[in-house]
Amino acid sequence: MQMPSRRTLLHHSYLVLMVLGIIAVAITPVGIMTYVAEKSAQAREYEALLLYARRGLARVELVYENARGALNDMKNVKGETCGDAYLQSMRHVSLTHRYVQDIITLRDREYLMCGSMLGRLTQQTRLRPPSWQGPGHRVWLNAYDIENTGIPMLVIADARNAVLVDPDSLVDVVVEDPGLTLSLVGTATNEVIASWHNAQPEYVLKGYQSPGTRQADGNYYVMVKSNQLPIAVVAGEPTGNLMRHWYASLRIWLPFGVVLGLAAAAALWVFIRNRSSMVGQLRDAIRRKRLLVHYQPIVDLTTRRCIGAEALVRWPQAKGAMIRPDIFVPLAEDNGLIQSMTDLVLDLVCAEMATLLQLRSDLYVSINLAAIDLSTERFVAVLKRKLPQVGVEPARIAIEATERGFMDADSARDVIGKLRASGHRVLIDDFGTGYSGLSYLQTFEVDVLKIDKSFIDTVGTEAATASVAPHIVEIGHSLNLKMIAEGVETEAQAQWLQAHGVQSGQGWLFGKPVPAADFLAFLAKDRQAPEP
Repeated sequence: MQMPSRRTLLHHSYLVLMVLGIIAVAITPVGIMTYVAEKSAQAREYEALLLYARRGLARVELVYENARGALNDMKNVKGETCGDAYLQSMRHVSLTHRYVQDIITLRDREYLMCGSMLGRLTQQTRLRPPSWQGPGHRVWLNAYDIENTGIPMLVIADARNAVLVDPDSLVDVVVEDPGLTLSLVGTATNEVIASWHNAQPEYVLKGYQSPGTRQADGNYYVMVKSNQLPIAVVAGEPTGNLMRHWYASLRIWLPFGVVLGLAAAAALWVFIRNRSSMVGQLRDAIRRKRLLVHYQPIVDLTTRRCIGAEALVRWPQAKGAMIRPDIFVPLAEDNGLIQSMTDLVLDLVCAEMATLLQLRSDLYVSINLAAIDLSTERFVAVLKRKLPQVGVEPARIAIEATERGFMDADSARDVIGKLRASGHRVLIDDFGTGYSGLSYLQTFEVDVLKIDKSFIDTVGTEAATASVAPHIVEIGHSLNLKMIAEGVETEAQAQWLQAHGVQSGQGWLFGKPVPAADFLAFLAKDRQAPEP
């Protein structure tokens, strides 16, 4: 059984990661919207429960104010302390304050003397230390021993009198939902003072200590503190209520999450496809100016001196690899990138060769022009704008156009005319391999005919196409065009071309396409070499 190659495994891993990434992007907005729905429902329920707790706190403070009113009224009671008239007045004060259970008169702030309900006490019991003491008031949260009933009472006292309040009256709040709970917690003693029958004290305390959370009893708790008493009101609500609100909120937020997830997944898929495809990579390389220009010398076949160079675009990859131009140039043409590529080549040529072309009036650099730029005057305008900025004369930049650009003959003829009028030489590249032939060539005014390498390869051989090169040379002479032979690789080819009147040659015999620095070094050696 043949094991998959490392490249195949990497490809499969990439596909798996891509799919997982798209799934993650698709479900992330759904998860976010679900979270938002939960938080929205939680915030809504928190506010509703907090409002309910504040109603409970309002009840507590109402009862407290009622008790303080009884204490104030007791200051106006006259007569012998704990006498019959005094006790009668105490009962009257107690009855006129609806939340007061009993009123006790104290001796020395600590001892019980008599009560509106208890009468005179034969044994004056001493109060325990208060749960909380504020300015002018003391509070006992659970005073079991005052009336010996075993029922805990809330006691509020000043220096002379104490008022007994049933703690249950503090939580006597009417609500519509029977699942809600309301409890009072003493902040000074950290104990539950009063609560509804459905509240579990241990979880109420946890809700008091960690408000805004769900506890193990399934209730969600909030808490508000009183500013007047050492009491906190803790309100609880079953999680089921929260879930109902969450479902309602989810019906609003979830569709947004689904739509956003699908849109994000689609956008990521398009992005990955574009980035991972060669078109996307090429678009990115052009945008980031990561293409290079190599220069292949063009020499005079008689003197063997360099008279120019063709600017050839290169697309470098990782670790020094290059994608062949015959792959990415058609790709750029088919996907609307060729004009941006041509503009980038011009920018690179101007940046790398401007100084050389200013100093050497005998040199030129030719730039290949795509068919689309032969159909409009766009690149003519680009040249007119760019060259003066870098101080390069139009004669130093030649334009190479392939025969494919002549399909729209009228537009191409007009653009070529404007290029030549601006001072640029126009070269017909790869002659004989495209659409025009002699009939089209006769209708265009051009300067140079470049003979394609495929015909030069047959020179001096017995190939069936060996007669084509002489025929093309005859056409060039008949039209008074200068000629450049491409792909010259042997000295025999160079001598044959020179003997047949071809003025210039380009090929590996004279020099490979090289970066700008290497081309400048080539020129330096070329000028130092003796004349042949």
